[in-house]
Amino acid sequence: MGSHIFLASKENFKRCLEHGLYGGIAHSFERTNSEIIAGFEAIRSSDFVFFYVRNDGIYGLWKATGRPFFDERQLWESKDQIYPYRVRFEPSIREFRKPIALSDVLDLRDKGKIWTFDLGTFTKKSHQPITTEEGKELIRLLLRNNPVFNPIKLIQKPYPATNVPLPLKIETDAKGRIKIEGYLNAWFMRSFAQSKLKSLIGEYYDFLNFVPTSFNTVMDIFLTHVTPVDGVEILHKFTCIELKTGTCIEEDLNQIIKYENWLVRKLAGGDGEMVQSVLVGFDFQDKVLEYVQKRRLIEEKVVRLLKYRVNTEATDIILQEVVFS
Repeated sequence: MGSHIFLASKENFKRCLEHGLYGGIAHSFERTNSEIIAGFEAIRSSDFVFFYVRNDGIYGLWKATGRPFFDERQLWESKDQIYPYRVRFEPSIREFRKPIALSDVLDLRDKGKIWTFDLGTFTKKSHQPITTEEGKELIRLLLRNNPVFNPIKLIQKPYPATNVPLPLKIETDAKGRIKIEGYLNAWFMRSFAQSKLKSLIGEYYDFLNFVPTSFNTVMDIFLTHVTPVDGVEILHKFTCIELKTGTCIEEDLNQIIKYENWLVRKLAGGDGEMVQSVLVGFDFQDKVLEYVQKRRLIEEKVVRLLKYRVNTEATDIILQEVVFS
């Protein structure tokens, strides 16, 4: 079960609650648009939903009902935006009338309890996925701010979902390389949301994309691996994935290793075995292959390399791991 924060104005927030519906913006710049779609593809039914209402705070708590869909019917009072990437939701647990102040969230960020929240990226894309543990922190603050129980408010005018999936454009060049990286990311998010790729990546719990780091860059994909043992959930691994639509070069390899080391320090308590690094590309430079092989032999550290190919007939992607002898 994931958690998501949606950005809304006060007026649009009221409309969202009236219809049990949130809509993501359609951006004129195709790269940003692909990244917005990729973010929405990560939403699953029953994921927790929070709202950050501008100049007010973070409200909760709702749950997504069904997968995101595409719909261009006008609903919000905006002349230049119809918010076509949509997801339905319903109230959960109870009504929390007092929101969480943004200062409280930033304070948790300073303490390292919330680390995926980036206000700059958030305001541009209007949607921020967060980890389950971060979601628990927000629920704790909602409970702290609202000690008196108030029953949930039902959705007054539930909005009907369409059967049209989000536009995931896997367009390729003459060599078969995907033109826009955001859509490769979106394919991974859709696959994870549909519980696919477990035989390749392993059982996963949270899956987030465009995760901010201390390097002023974003990690393409981040996963947590949690296994229940006699009712106790054990967090035992993290995965970071770097995506490239073309040939991966040394710079790309250095990037994934930098993220790996950062996660080892920040989340894994120095345990290097807890972090799995995966580099995905159309092809790999010889220097990358040589370094990965030497690192495996000398340092006993693994960077997994996955080649992708586009099946144009099925509008799908096939992944194949590079195996060293």
